[in-house]
Amino acid sequence: MHRRLFLLLLSVSLTYANLLYLDAEKVKKEGKVFIAEGNANLTFGKYFLKARRVKYIKNQEELIAEGDVFLTDKKDIFLHAKRVVYYLKTKVVELYWVEGKVKEGYFKSDFVKLRGDLYIFRDFCASKCGDYQAELCAKKFIFNSTQGKGTAYNALLKVEKVPIFYTPYYVFLTKRKSGFLTPLVGIDSYGGFIYRQPYFWAIDPYSDLTITADYRSAGMKGIGFQFRKYFSNDFYLESLNQYYYDSSEYSRWWEGRDYYRKNRFLLYGWGYKGKLQFGWDLPSDIDYYYDVFFFDKDSRYKSFAKSYLNYSVKDPKFTLNLSGKYFYNLSTRNRSADLLIFPDVYFYLKPIRLGKEFSLDLTSEVTNFYQYNKNLFRWRIEPKLKWRHIFGKTPVTFYFKPYYVYYSSGRYGNKKHIGGFDLKLKSLLYDYDLVRTSVWKLFSSFEWVYEFSPFEEKNTPNYDYFDQFSKKNTVTLRNLNTIYYKGVSVGEIILEQPYNFYNGYNFPTDGKWVSGKILPLKVYYEFNTPSRDISFSGKLYYDYQLSKVVYTSNSFSWKAVKTLLTEVNLKISHSLSKDHLGKRQSEGISYGLSARVRRLYAEIENYYDYLVSKNVRTSLDLSYRKKCWSLGIKYERDYDRDSGKYEWRVMIVFTVFSNPFNFLLTGGRQ
Repeated sequence: MHRRLFLLLLSVSLTYANLLYLDAEKVKKEGKVFIAEGNANLTFGKYFLKARRVKYIKNQEELIAEGDVFLTDKKDIFLHAKRVVYYLKTKVVELYWVEGKVKEGYFKSDFVKLRGDLYIFRDFCASKCGDYQAELCAKKFIFNSTQGKGTAYNALLKVEKVPIFYTPYYVFLTKRKSGFLTPLVGIDSYGGFIYRQPYFWAIDPYSDLTITADYRSAGMKGIGFQFRKYFSNDFYLESLNQYYYDSSEYSRWWEGRDYYRKNRFLLYGWGYKGKLQFGWDLPSDIDYYYDVFFFDKDSRYKSFAKSYLNYSVKDPKFTLNLSGKYFYNLSTRNRSADLLIFPDVYFYLKPIRLGKEFSLDLTSEVTNFYQYNKNLFRWRIEPKLKWRHIFGKTPVTFYFKPYYVYYSSGRYGNKKHIGGFDLKLKSLLYDYDLVRTSVWKLFSSFEWVYEFSPFEEKNTPNYDYFDQFSKKNTVTLRNLNTIYYKGVSVGEIILEQPYNFYNGYNFPTDGKWVSGKILPLKVYYEFNTPSRDISFSGKLYYDYQLSKVVYTSNSFSWKAVKTLLTEVNLKISHSLSKDHLGKRQSEGISYGLSARVRRLYAEIENYYDYLVSKNVRTSLDLSYRKKCWSLGIKYERDYDRDSGKYEWRVMIVFTVFSNPFNFLLTGGRQ
């Protein structure tokens, strides 16, 4: 009987190219109905189905599975249902009282119909969590996979079975299609209400436009246009143009500023055409980013706006780059602080092998700097010869780099020619275990590096590190030590000691030229327990002339408690920097504590600046978190060094399915 039923179903599969295999403990025929019972397994197309009973009605061309039905594609779909009906002629599938997982989401529904690209659900709930701690439910839900459009009727958002939000009609898109996007609602630190509503226009498959209306009760109202388009595979353009009318001249918005702009705008964009890259960034005023991009800290605290034009050629033998750059200084209204670099022509000849042990490469660049209505022209050329040889088991590497730099300066009123060479030689002294026991091991390596440049310090402008010339006859000893405990690394110490046979060096913190042959000792270290629960790391520079540590940075972290239900973590860091006179440049300490008890979380962070004797950044976050939702309260306070005041805010943060909603309780300036 097994064989006869299999042949029958096989003939059906040849007709509809879906049904491939059936297996069951018992098979019987009742008229034109074939029934398979007892652990019935069915494979059709890419799907595998398992049920207590599978029935095929030949004259109706229906396949019915009942009793603990399990349906899967063994990849993204895993469903359980009480009943599944497959209409072979129309290729329509119906599922009754179904629940399961599709890709990364979970859903349950009293009835599901699959008809081509259309999915119809009744009494439907979906969640990203298997226990449905947060879920979106609807009386009816229709999804079109071709259009990427989902429509829910009588939709209700529930958290822990408690209704949070209801809408009679809700549409979402999984593919590009015109429509309103999720708005942004909040309050800025000046107490103003913010509502931003974007509209997405899918112009065609290769271009789109997002129009955003922005209302702020503190006084600004504006509109923005973000356009994106692929003209071809190697031609792309994106632009963001915004305009705001600001009527808040006498409000707290402009407090402490010595100017006022009623009409404010931003012209921004970037793109590429083949090997050509371009971009522009022009705000109407220096505070534009700070005021407009309140929810984007990376943009809000920008220090400069950059416009550029760049053409690059990358060949297996060389690299050529032609560019022009304009840096708009956002820290001052004095436009003489801006910097224009045009043109900048960079050429790099990649290493060419000259025999077995020699290679040669070359770097050349022409740069013109414009600032303060004057310019500085610079041309440099640097060939570099490399030689590497192994003496026994010891590798020795030699570098010889002659250089020539030409300056023609409208600022300095003269021309300068600077030539010279740099020589470097390095080798490994030893590389082995100093200590080796059954428990401990200390691996140590020692190398030396010799650098020689015989030319005196030049009175040249200093735009970047290529302009830094100094007399050098230096040998540096570098020691690396790694400590192991039972095969696990628990510590690392690196010591670096330079010695200049000439008298003088650039101070490591402020770069000033100072006298002395023994350069500062540099120490880098890191220690941790084998479990990584406690770690301590940092670095320090010790200057022999001042007999002081002129730079130090240390951090300590401790996982004090770590169980299934409880965690407590502590972090502390401190940094200190002094200039060549031993005067403190900067010093600060930051500390943070994070704790968890079951699903309750607390995080505290603070940074104290010793120069201003103030806590310049403080945050406190208390929250209750589950996998699909969280609710918390957050306090933030930042010190504005320009105005000498604090900006602070208290927010309630409610997150559902990784989407945060911020509700500001209060905030302002102090």
